[in-house]
Amino acid sequence: MPEMITGKKTQQYSTEFKVKAVEWSHQAHRSVKGVAEALDIHPFMLSRWRKEYREGKFAMKRVKKAPAKAKQQIKEQDEINRLKRQVAELQEENDILKKSTLSGRGTTEAFRFVWKHRQQHGVKALCRHLNVSRSGYYAWANRKPSQRASENADLLLKIRRTYNASGGRYGSPRVYQALRREGVEVGENRVARLMREWGMKARVTRVYRQMTKRRDAAKTLPNYRLDAPRPETINQHWSSDVTYIKLGRKYVFLAVVLDLFSRRIVSWRLGENLNADFSRATLRDAFKARKPAPGLLFHTDRGIEYRAHKTQALLKQHQLRHSMNRPGQCTDNAEVESFFKTLKGELLEATSFVTLRQLRRYINDYIEGFYNRQRLHSGLGYRTPLEFEENN
Repeated sequence: MPEMITGKKTQQYSTEFKVKAVEWSHQAHRSVKGVAEALDIHPFMLSRWRKEYREGKFAMKRVKKAPAKAKQQIKEQDEINRLKRQVAELQEENDILKKSTLSGRGTTEAFRFVWKHRQQHGVKALCRHLNVSRSGYYAWANRKPSQRASENADLLLKIRRTYNASGGRYGSPRVYQALRREGVEVGENRVARLMREWGMKARVTRVYRQMTKRRDAAKTLPNYRLDAPRPETINQHWSSDVTYIKLGRKYVFLAVVLDLFSRRIVSWRLGENLNADFSRATLRDAFKARKPAPGLLFHTDRGIEYRAHKTQALLKQHQLRHSMNRPGQCTDNAEVESFFKTLKGELLEATSFVTLRQLRRYINDYIEGFYNRQRLHSGLGYRTPLEFEENN
């Protein structure tokens, strides 16, 4: 216990004790509350002593020896505070390591990283971890932007607008082509770099197709596409296929008919059962929408739904020439396979659906509102299917 003068009821402390307590509280790693708790006094009392100390009311004498118990308590508290600071620093460093991907980076990239995460971790900790000087960072942050930096900022706004307008589906090649269509003169690598730096990526997914031996061995028609010339207008070559989509615990099926001249989806149908009636209904929608002339080349895979007698009868009725993939060659129908991959990557991969009605509405909005009318196709010179048909 500290030394007391017991002439009064209230506790009184010697001047040496007060001076020592104030000097301890002024040390950088100690707080008023911590010192007060260690000395078993109220923090308000220590604050009043600090004020009196500043006003010169205490004799400036230093004690030779502090109370042993209080000194031990302060030492233990200092060790606890030191360990807490060390743990906090290690946790902060671990968080920075998780976010930092700047191996082999330059100083400017490091300063950008500090700027991006300064609110969460503080400039001091980030600069220490990245081994860059704080004075250099502040000089960089306060420097007037160069003309190139200002141009990049303006370009980034246009890139973000185009990227968001596509629903996050466009990668750098399509964003670049969309900007060119707007009259923006910029290099493709520059667009790719800015999108990479700001985390803008196209939605993609992998589509796996498994061919069974039963289908390979079944009797099918030849692949007439191999020797046929490229279509020169609409309604010369169509292609069709069916893919499955997981909806909750079950699978539903999407069938499409695609015009190989413009890559436009002529018709599509979503259903719960895969059979000949399902494929025939999709074909009827296509005939109703386009009314093709006799002799159209209609290419499909080797699925049983296309080899069914009812389907074959419908094709003969409209005088279509049916062509099929070679065994094990799903790339013979690459255009439709590419569409399915695009659909699953740009729409289905990022969205979950509860009901078939909800899924049908989203697919309709994607095909009729985006894919046919807005999406730029690299195979069409970065034009939309509808635009390609109108200009050809």
